Order: sequence, then structure tokens, then C-alpha cells
Amino acid sequence: MEEAGNGRLIRELKLKRLQFNSISEFSSTLYSSFDIDHIVRVFFSTIMGQLGVSRIFLYDRENGIFRKRGFSLSGENESLFTTGLDGVILKNEIQRAEELPAKTEVRGKLLKYRIHYLIRVETGGKTVIMGLGLRFNRHELGREDLDLAAFVARFAMIAVNNTIMVNRIIESQRIEHEIGIARDIQHSLLPQKIPELENFDLCVEYRPIHEVGGDYYDILRRRRDGCPILIADVEGKGLPAALLAASSQAVFHVVNDLFISSSSRFVAKANSLICDFTHCDRFITVFWMLVDGPRRRVTYVNAGHEPPFRIDTRGRVQRLSCGGFLAGFMPDAEYEQEELEMEPGEVIVAFTDGVVEVEDAEGNEFGRKRLEDLTVANRTLCARDLIDRILAEVDAFAGGRAYRDDFTLLVLKSHG
Repeated sequence: MEEAGNGRLIRELKLKRLQFNSISEFSSTLYSSFDIDHIVRVFFSTIMGQLGVSRIFLYDRENGIFRKRGFSLSGENESLFTTGLDGVILKNEIQRAEELPAKTEVRGKLLKYRIHYLIRVETGGKTVIMGLGLRFNRHELGREDLDLAAFVARFAMIAVNNTIMVNRIIESQRIEHEIGIARDIQHSLLPQKIPELENFDLCVEYRPIHEVGGDYYDILRRRRDGCPILIADVEGKGLPAALLAASSQAVFHVVNDLFISSSSRFVAKANSLICDFTHCDRFITVFWMLVDGPRRRVTYVNAGHEPPFRIDTRGRVQRLSCGGFLAGFMPDAEYEQEELEMEPGEVIVAFTDGVVEVEDAEGNEFGRKRLEDLTVANRTLCARDLIDRILAEVDAFAGGRAYRDDFTLLVLKSHG
């Protein structure tokens, strides 16, 4: 009897040693790769190998992780399975599936797929559910077996959570790096300086609210018939908007080099090329004008942009809306143009909607009427001073609150 007892003790000690070595190897293998699937595969292999179970699953609702081995589920059944698990409340850390309330929908599914044990695993304030089947020989699992499974599962979930955190940091750094590149590209595309125009004074203020924004303006290569200037607002924010803005800007430069004399034809050609890479599901609003300094003439086309306005010497306001549909949607869109004979002292103010949508503490917008009235009252100022006056009023109106949208303001003034 004593020899039999000693033999049993030796076998148990060997088993414990094997389990310890397996757990030690498991813990060292966990961090060999920051890959969730790798961690779960190692975890499943360890549990199934140590306990000899036929099937296993792990469900982490918060991180959207559901992995299984030993049984299969179709996409629809998997969704129903995990939805059922969402409503499960385990009274104890370890509970048999048969002990769930009979009306619990997932109880039948667990037993259908021969999952007999549920284990609640808690790490870092998060709760994960693990399911286990019987042994391959259909024998029940003992309490020590289930405690071992829970212990190893906690190790695995700590590794999973760390991997998620590390991957988020890596992704954040990657995005930050890409945005930095896009920001540098975007800034390099903006005019390095404002050119001097005969009989006109030009000034622009550009404030993106994101590191890269959807607003942009450009002053293209001077042509025989004038200096092309545009202000645009691209759909969206951040990196996608910046890339679309850069692509659109390249189009305008290419079309400008073709020297299409008609402004309406110019915008129509640019629109058709923009549609080629937007596939007609993204848009850009554009206000294009050709400034002919010697003749004091401005020819403009408005492609769906917030209408700029002209202030004459008597303070009358004319909204510049002649043009057509916004760019990027209709490859065959046609546009109209309008010519303005500018008298000395007259002003054109172009802007993106971020300017007029600045809000005060009560949520009231600055509004274009306020912008027009402010320009009328200060129309005798030069372009730079007029922009500074508008910015001061907008900032005072916002009361220190951040702008909701990118902010671009352009002033063109005819001087004597």
C-alpha cells in the first residue's frame, strides 16, 4: 500500500513538473511576437495539451476577439454565439454550462457544441469568458484542472492586452509619421510668397485646424492674360482631404500650363480630370479667378464654393456665384464665367465656410452677413490691414474657443 501511495505521489509530482515546465515555456513564448493570433494559438495548444480537452474558445467582447478550436461555426452562427455570451452572467469564476438558467439562449448552443465549462477571466478591470469541453476521453475536468486553465488564461490575456496597447502605439506612430509627411507636402505646395500684382493688393490668411486640412489656396504661374488665383475646400478632414487637395492642386497646375484662355473651359477641364481620381464620389469646391492687373479686370468661376463677395466704392455688396456645380462629381459639367471691371478701392473677399461658421459661447455663428458688414465698414483699409481687422473680430467673437473647421480668408483690393 505504501509503495502504491509513493508511486501515485511520484506520478503527480511528475505531472506537476510537466505542467510547470509547460507554463514556463508558455510564458516565455507569449512575448516572442506581438501578434494576438500567435498568443491565442500558443495558449490553446498549452491548455489542450495539458488538460487533454477536445474544444476551447476565448471571447473578449471589449476588444472584439473571439477565437475557438475543436469546433466550427458559420459566420451567422458565430455572431449569434457571441451575442448570446454577451448576456451571460457567471455567478462564480468557474461554472458548468449545464448550470446556466434553462431559458438562457446560449446554454443550448454551448451544449450543442459540447462546451461544458465556462471560466470568467478578469485582468486589468476587463472580463473575458473562456469555454472548455471535456477531455478527449470524455472524462470530466477536476477543479485543479479548471484552476490551471484560469491561471494560464490570465497570463494569455495580459499578453493580449499588452499586444493591443503596443500595436496601438505603433499604429499611432505610423499615422503620426504619415501625417507629418502629408503636412510637409501640403505646406510645400502653398505659395511661398504673395506676388505683387499691378493695380491690385492681395493678402491671404490660412489656418488649418488639423495638422493637415482640406482648405487650400494657390497662386498659379502668371499667364499673358493675368494671374490665376484660386481658393478651395476639399471634402473631409485630415490625411484623406490633404491628399485630395494635393492631387487637385496638381491638376490645376497642369491645366494652367495648357494655357486654356477661357476661365469657364479651364475649370471644366480641371473638373473632368479631378473626376478621374475621385471616381465621382468625392468633391471639392473651387473659386477660381484670373486677375488682369493692367486692365483692372477679374474673371471668375465659382464651382460650388461659398460665394465670395465684391464691395464697390459705395459699399454695395455683390455675391460672386456665377459658375456651376462643385468639382469632382460630374465629369461633363459645364461652367459659366463673369468678368468684373474693378474700380480703385473695390474689394473682393473670398473665404472657406470655416470663417463664417466660427461660433460664440451660445453656439451662434459669425455668419457671412457679419463678415460682409465688417468688410464694408473697413473697406478703405489695405488688404493686410483688412484681414487683420476681420481676424480680430472673428477671434473676439469666438472668445478663445477653437475653430470647428479649416479657415482660409483671401482679400483682393484694387488700388489707385
